[in-house]
Amino acid sequence: MATLEKIRSKSVLLLVIIGAALLAFIIGDFFTSGRTLFGSGTTIAKVGDVKVDVQEFQRRAQEATTQAQNAGQRPDASMLNQQVLNQMIAEKLLEQEYEKLGLTVTDAELTETMLGRNAAYVNRYVQQTLGVPDAATAHDMAFNPSKYGLTAEQSAQLQAMWLDLEKQIEKSIMMNKFNTLFSGVLQANDLDARALYDENISTSKIAFAKKDLSTLPDTDFEVSDADIKALYNADRGRYALDEPERIVSYVMVPIVPSADDIAAAEQQVETALATLNADAAAASLPSQPDFVVERSKVTASDLDRNVRLKNVVDTLAVGRATLVGKSGQDYTIAKLLGRSSETDKIKVDFIALQGGKAQTDSLLALLNAGASFDSISASPLAVQSQKDLEISMLDPQMGELATEFANAATGRWFTPDTIAGAARLFRISERTAPVTVYELATATFTVEPSNATVNNLEAGLQEFLSSVKNATEFADSARNAGFLAMPATVTASSATLSNLPDTHNAVAWAMEAKKGQVSPIFGDVQSGRFVAVALQDIYTDYTPVSDPELNTIYTARARAEKKAAKLLGDYAGKANDVAGYATLMGVAVDTTDVNFSQSMIPAIGSRESAVQGAVAAAEKGKLVGPLKSNNGVVVFQVIDVTSNGRPYVAEEYVTRYNGQRGAQALGNNLPAILIGNKKVENKMTTFYK
Repeated sequence: MATLEKIRSKSVLLLVIIGAALLAFIIGDFFTSGRTLFGSGTTIAKVGDVKVDVQEFQRRAQEATTQAQNAGQRPDASMLNQQVLNQMIAEKLLEQEYEKLGLTVTDAELTETMLGRNAAYVNRYVQQTLGVPDAATAHDMAFNPSKYGLTAEQSAQLQAMWLDLEKQIEKSIMMNKFNTLFSGVLQANDLDARALYDENISTSKIAFAKKDLSTLPDTDFEVSDADIKALYNADRGRYALDEPERIVSYVMVPIVPSADDIAAAEQQVETALATLNADAAAASLPSQPDFVVERSKVTASDLDRNVRLKNVVDTLAVGRATLVGKSGQDYTIAKLLGRSSETDKIKVDFIALQGGKAQTDSLLALLNAGASFDSISASPLAVQSQKDLEISMLDPQMGELATEFANAATGRWFTPDTIAGAARLFRISERTAPVTVYELATATFTVEPSNATVNNLEAGLQEFLSSVKNATEFADSARNAGFLAMPATVTASSATLSNLPDTHNAVAWAMEAKKGQVSPIFGDVQSGRFVAVALQDIYTDYTPVSDPELNTIYTARARAEKKAAKLLGDYAGKANDVAGYATLMGVAVDTTDVNFSQSMIPAIGSRESAVQGAVAAAEKGKLVGPLKSNNGVVVFQVIDVTSNGRPYVAEEYVTRYNGQRGAQALGNNLPAILIGNKKVENKMTTFYK
């Protein structure tokens, strides 16, 4: 009872403690499980109402990583993750379109494509991957394993492969259906095809006079914020953002060897050479672990791609080492260990057998008694065979087999002692003439930045960061501190900072920072650089006109509008022909060719659609202008119109239209089209810092 009384007296305290523990648990879960407190903690990306689950993403990312590693690649993890996520978003948006369109793949269609008349692709696939005749056999093996003597594990693997193949084929069928609809909806009609023909068929030669806007001084044309904003507002829709953008400045310091490191490396190379030359038999450098030593036997022809080494081996005395060359920070030393005359290549006939030793000996005897290669290789005991297989006798993987081949008689079948249990029969059919063989030891050494160098580079960057208080000072002071501040734009979908590998941590920082903040140092020796970032601005729905790049563009446009208005006022109606306007403008009359489809009009400018439209509509011989071009004021007269003489062929221009402006052209941008104006929410930096 006394104990219960004590508990009751402390009930308020207990409630506080329990409440605090629960709160800590909830907060801890909030920060460790992808923000599960106020929404789904398993959604890594969302486009409109389409979601990508993080567990599904992790599985796909791991598959992509394994595939890259198997191919000998080492992609940046963040870049690969973003590529996988983009692909998954595109797939889910497509699936949403399929559902809206009512597209399905029936069992009959799938069966026809995998096992029926349309199974050619699947047949080739299983032939290449499994070595079976066709898809029907592969399916039968997977689901009737006892018929083929397969184990349960082998059957499970085949079934998994077949079901995965079914999914791939189903996706392919669905995509083909969608593509058919997509291309059918966006086919060119007769008007489209004829318009494209007309744009390309005729070229107008014009005589013109042009007054460049650049001839007027900028200082005479003040531009206000209102002028800039008015032009920007007319185009504002072009700058809508799918996801918020962070505008940053960054400094990147490459971690490279210093002059002291290079000097120390040169001394190491000299010491290594002295060590190798002091002992004629030495092939390695036990006291110099920084050198990677490789021993090999090569011929002169093997060295055709390494001219420096080839020039060395002919003049180098056996037992001597020399510096072959330096490339960047890589040094290569070569030591000639021996020079001999040997057969470097042979051709062999080869048969691999299944069965016991007695059967192997019997077939070996038949071959040496005159039985043909083809008759024995056709035996049920033969599992593999090949004639005239070329083998390098210098290949280090040959091992003791090289000695067996060297001692074997030409033209006689034998089973090498070293592999007697493997039931492989060989016959040497041809030996090349002996050539000079060089036994070499090559030692390579790469200069790496020392710890002192790395520390100095990091300390220098840290000293700069300590001297700045905000992003403005970061950008303004970088040059004086010996650094180059570069601009960049990052979003939650940015895998890296300006495509610099291993900089996703800097992106993650920028996505959570407050405007004006300066980051700590990111990077290390493994990434090869140090990086620091400052957050200059945050754009949410639209890129604002205050953006430095946009502001420069619209300031120039506003000034150009004022200059053009002045010139139009000065010249309009003041002359009756091109020559008269040329005199007023103080320029010479010029000529050029104008085609409606061209991206640039020679002597006038690029993307001059207004001028092109005016030329296309102008009557021959009639004065047009003055009118504003992109960079001046132009007056012209069409003096001739020529045709390329090609007749109109509807099918040709329908195909051209589809490739340039129709389904084919738009299909290249299908993911962006499907995203449209949907908002993109990418939580990659939430799950992967």
